[in-house]
Amino acid sequence: MTPGKRDRRQARLTQASRRPNSTGTRDPLEGLSLPEPFNGASVLKTFTLSDVPTAQALTDVLEAWGVTTKDWGVGNTKEVSKYWKEIKENEAGLEVWQTKAGKSVPVRVTHVLRAKVSSPDAYSRGIFLFNTWQQYGDGRKRVRNGLLSEKLTLDEMPLIMHLHEVCERAVTEEEMQRVVDSSTRIGPQTPAPEYDPHYRCPLQVVAEEFVDHTVEIEVSKSYPGMMTVYHLYTVDIICDGLPPVDFNTLEFEHPDKDGNRKLKYIHAWVWLEWSMIQRYLFDGSEMKERKSKGSFESSEELETWLSQFDVDLESWGLPRVSFGGKRSVWKSVDKLWRELESSQTQLERWGRTDGVPLLMRVVHVLQLKVTSDNVSKNQKFLFQVWNQAANGQIRDVNRTMAKKLCTADLPFDAAKFEEAARQVVKENLSYLADVHARLDSKDLPTETSSEQSGVKVLKVEFSDHRFDLEDSPSFKDISTMYHLYTVDVVCKGLPNADFASIAFDASGTPSAIGWKWVTWQETLDILHQRAQLLERREAMLSERVREASEACRECLDELKQSGSSQDLAKAGRVTQQLQDLLGLLTSTSESTTEVQTISAKLPPSMVANLADRKGVSDDFLDGALLARQTARQPNVEEGDEPYFAAPREVENGGRLDCNRRCQPGFCNIFCGTTPMVDTTVEVRK
Repeated sequence: MTPGKRDRRQARLTQASRRPNSTGTRDPLEGLSLPEPFNGASVLKTFTLSDVPTAQALTDVLEAWGVTTKDWGVGNTKEVSKYWKEIKENEAGLEVWQTKAGKSVPVRVTHVLRAKVSSPDAYSRGIFLFNTWQQYGDGRKRVRNGLLSEKLTLDEMPLIMHLHEVCERAVTEEEMQRVVDSSTRIGPQTPAPEYDPHYRCPLQVVAEEFVDHTVEIEVSKSYPGMMTVYHLYTVDIICDGLPPVDFNTLEFEHPDKDGNRKLKYIHAWVWLEWSMIQRYLFDGSEMKERKSKGSFESSEELETWLSQFDVDLESWGLPRVSFGGKRSVWKSVDKLWRELESSQTQLERWGRTDGVPLLMRVVHVLQLKVTSDNVSKNQKFLFQVWNQAANGQIRDVNRTMAKKLCTADLPFDAAKFEEAARQVVKENLSYLADVHARLDSKDLPTETSSEQSGVKVLKVEFSDHRFDLEDSPSFKDISTMYHLYTVDVVCKGLPNADFASIAFDASGTPSAIGWKWVTWQETLDILHQRAQLLERREAMLSERVREASEACRECLDELKQSGSSQDLAKAGRVTQQLQDLLGLLTSTSESTTEVQTISAKLPPSMVANLADRKGVSDDFLDGALLARQTARQPNVEEGDEPYFAAPREVENGGRLDCNRRCQPGFCNIFCGTTPMVDTTVEVRK
């Protein structure tokens, strides 16, 4: 971990660990980012045991602040006396918050530690312990699938002052207090293990690293009508004495009045890579919070909210080296804030109480399959192959015409898609040029000096919706869910041959765009060529990294053999620099072989849940599918016999069937998919 990242985590821990107080000297919620409608709330009053010395006194206070307790203790709910016991033992607190709207809300406050436990060697390889199941002292068993979790007391706040002691207690006195073999469990012929007062826990906490702090607020299931605030602290705990293989642990109850300690749980622990643990922890996650336009008054406020997550904000806005050595820059927090304020994106926080938080950027993108009224019969559409900025820089694009949709227009419908599509065509195709046109940075065109093309949109028809989930290429450590909506657009006035166009942004700055008429098969060829180019670049980069690493090792060997200690002292600085460079090269080489997509880290159920939060209704999609199928159905009069002509030969001389495995040599027009070839339907009288 870099010193900067450690300092950033320490700063978050300092901010997160302020102990609630009622002195009025400082509001404990100051600086915390809370879910709506509590963001910006303040603590009006904090109750102590002296304020509620009995369960009845607690009942009176709750009723006075509008919380009805008559149903507490019914069914699976808990009695008021249980909550009072939590307050008495400092396991929970009672506060009254005042929202920005002036409403007073009583809340139950708890603090929970989530520990990623590992050994020094396993920690360096990103491997941690995962609790897969628990068995009760009476033999009952349940699936756990979680991290080490422990309630914190109010006496242990602020956490920054008690972090090491809290981690030691969680490991050696609670869930991991007795280490046993992985085969240990209760069975018909195997009674529950008994408490051994002479046993000493072999585990020792040697280091701890604060990771993040999040706050979740929800109506309590145990205490109906009572809002509960969960302060969730994630900490890496590194221990000596952990077995290198999977194992179980025993957790015993606290001594009863006779001094006896009964078995509480048998915990099963397995070693897993963090990416695999995340898949389990994200399973069952729900969207806890959404941020959009107006959620943050400034980029500084957004940065404060982002700081609760394990995000490397220090790298935002700084140069980076991307694949193939191409220079690029991470976008800044201000850029993300401007995206939010212009309704181009939304931010969502996903998680579960015993899981880990996931920050998701959500973007809705409209993709246009633009055809001409002259060439649409040939199944060709426009494909953007390159883009030139006003400074002369040219980059490959290789995609269809596209634009981010405004989230303020959610939910989308046919009229909104048509309006957006017409606007995109106007922005991109109002000024046309020949295919070889390029911008001259010394003599840039203007809108007034350019001749309008006269391109008109004749028809816009919704085609389909899909999604793409990936790690954001613009904002480091943030995942992005792209909702992609495709519309078929027919235009009049487009050239029959490949061409270029000049587009102007809101400030009048021009950019040149190269367009190519392609078929679906040709786009696959382009993408295949792109993939081959990337593979060659990766092989070249790996070879250069290997050569540079070998050169560093040779230099280090020569320095070690330089002779006298005086020579070694002079070369000390160079040696350290070479060692740092070698470490960087090694990590670069490893990172190229350990790339894993965000969709591979998430459980399928969560990916499906994310994808289902699209910007259109299911009824709209069903209607669009029915309309496409109806449009493709031939108009056959009674007594007529329809037949399907064989697909035309494609340009390279080969033939393709559609992707639904229709009748050999033919495409079933009712299959509901976009045909892979041009299939002509005729009617024989």
